[in-house]
Amino acid sequence: MKTAIVYRTKAKELKPDIEKDSYNDPDQVQFEMCVFTGGKVAQRWLVGKGSMVWWDDLQDLYKVHIYSHPDYGTKVIWNDGKIEEL
Repeated sequence: MKTAIVYRTKAKELKPDIEKDSYNDPDQVQFEMCVFTGGKVAQRWLVGKGSMVWWDDLQDLYKVHIYSHPDYGTKVIWNDGKIEEL
């Protein structure tokens, strides 16, 4: 099992005021994720009211919440020390 925290360093500044509550400040974690040994992924949002989502695999999560927002300045920090700047 591996875990990660995800920052979106530019997302909040790109949004109109009415949407800013859905994004944390650049130095705050946006969401956490856990990849289980079988490949399933849990994603826990730390913004707004918060929520928890399950994904069949990490690539699905990345397609929806990371690759589709290249301007958000996404930074993924894995528990093994690996850092992805996406």
